[in-house]
Order: sequence, then structure tokens, then C-alpha cells
Amino acid sequence: MVNLVAKLKQWTDDFLEGSDEFLVEVENKTGSSRYTVVVDGIEAITIKRCAMISRYISKQLDESGEEESMDYFTFEVSSPGAESPLKYIKQYTKHIGRQVAIETLEDKKLSGKLIGIDGEVITIDVVISKKETQVEQVEFKNIKTANIIISFN
Repeated sequence: MVNLVAKLKQWTDDFLEGSDEFLVEVENKTGSSRYTVVVDGIEAITIKRCAMISRYISKQLDESGEEESMDYFTFEVSSPGAESPLKYIKQYTKHIGRQVAIETLEDKKLSGKLIGIDGEVITIDVVISKKETQVEQVEFKNIKTANIIISFN
């Protein structure tokens, strides 16, 4: 049996090679025949770009001749949703200036404005009170979860 997740990852990586875009993950809930290929980039990923990646993967699947050895499945290509956690340091760059919520491996919770990235260090301006903020730096390797805080102000 073909490892479909590995194939989808390889074909996506092949397509994105040399670009500023990258594979975030291939999602498949246990027992489901639906696969979601999630891609991101330094700039926002467009629907048109997702369609191009999807067509490339479909073509690779057709040319591989392995679809007959696979169970029935569907796949889609998308960018991470607004609520999706940041998984790679590369994802932080386009969010500089936005509000983030970070939880460290030590269970420290920080919330504030993402003001910079230097190598593997994330810098945020944390609100202490209405008039006071404090700059905090967190090494990427010490982040358990990080999400962009969506605001409609």
C-alpha cells in the first residue's frame, strides 16, 4: 500500500521548490478519506496558487499509476486558516505588527504585538497595563503554541 501522506508531501515539496512557499502539513483525520494539503508562504497564498498546486498533485497522481493501489480518497490544497497556529518560524515574518498569543513550554502565556524576529528569537511587546508594555523575547524552540489574535477593530 502506498503511503499517501508521504506522496502528497513529496509532490507538494517538489512543486514549491525554489519559491518562498512551503508545506505546513498534510492533514488527515483518522478514518477519513479526505486529505488537506496546507501550504503557506512569506506572502499570502492565493486561491489561484492553491489551484495550481492541486492540479500539479493531480497530474503527479495520474502519472504515478499508483491510484489503483490506493483506497478512494479526496484531497484539497489550502492555506492555513486565520485560527491556525503558527508552526514554523517562517510564518511569523508576515505577521509582524499583529497581535499574537504565545504559550511557552514552561506554560508561560504571553499576549502582545509581534515586533520582530531575529534568527530564532521572537520579540513581542506585551501589554502590562493600559499605559505600560514590556518587551519579551522567546526562542522559537521554547514555543508550545502561537496564534494570531484576530481583531475586527
